[in-house]
Amino acid sequence: MISENIKIVPLVLFTIVSFFSCVAPIDINTRNSEPVIVIYGQLTDEIDYQYIRITSSSPYFDNKINMVISDAKVMVTSSDGEEYMFISEKEGYYVSEKKFAARVGNTYYLTVNVDFDKDGVIEIYEAETTILPIIPVDSLEVKPINIMGYNHYTLNIFMQEPSETEDYYLFRFFINDSISNNKISEFIVSDDRMYNGAYLSGISIYYFEDATGDSPYSDEERDYFVKSGDIIRLQILKIEKGYYHFINECISEKYGENPFFGGPPSNIATNMSNGAIGYFTGFCMQEKEAMVP
Repeated sequence: MISENIKIVPLVLFTIVSFFSCVAPIDINTRNSEPVIVIYGQLTDEIDYQYIRITSSSPYFDNKINMVISDAKVMVTSSDGEEYMFISEKEGYYVSEKKFAARVGNTYYLTVNVDFDKDGVIEIYEAETTILPIIPVDSLEVKPINIMGYNHYTLNIFMQEPSETEDYYLFRFFINDSISNNKISEFIVSDDRMYNGAYLSGISIYYFEDATGDSPYSDEERDYFVKSGDIIRLQILKIEKGYYHFINECISEKYGENPFFGGPPSNIATNMSNGAIGYFTGFCMQEKEAMVP
């Protein structure tokens, strides 16, 4: 379920964003009285079992957890002709029959066959994603900073942002491999419009609270806390433009638009066909670590 922690860092500070280790938890509510199918999955370039999750949405004002779909036939095919069948497991998750790694430059096609509305007719839902190459990151740095007399830490990044492409980034961090922003509403996302082609020399992408401090501005339910000696591991992922918008619209759907000037939250973008919602995406994994001083 989408958490209430949201961190979209202003560009002045570098505006950048598993069910097991691959698929982020997500519940999507809709305003429709009739439920719709929700399909969400991610492929990575790591040789492993890949996962897809399929559920049924609940109405927007209904607090029920999305119901799982366990009787679908799920297959992924690649642009080089490979086919991968997925088998239903618990809680609506489908796991690939064998381990495989998504390859850079390949396009992957998802097909889901299921009688979702139980009318005796099989519906077909499709989506596709292309695996983009990584943009290498040189290093990370965790730096103490004092704000209004209280200690905090910034997570800073060093990398060359390419000028020849329009790039979108997703960032997920892990603190000592036990605490992470692995829910969609906690992702850090960014496009490169304001720093395209620049070298990012220690630009701050996230603020952490000092676990040994007593700042009156910290929130135990919303903030992440670190202390000296902690290890922060950051995943730096180049993602497709559509997935970038999907993440931002999930956040808007959960928390609403501008309360003074915006209307009701809009429908979430999707690359799924036939009226399904959710998203099918893929990316290359890249990780860097830094120790809290």
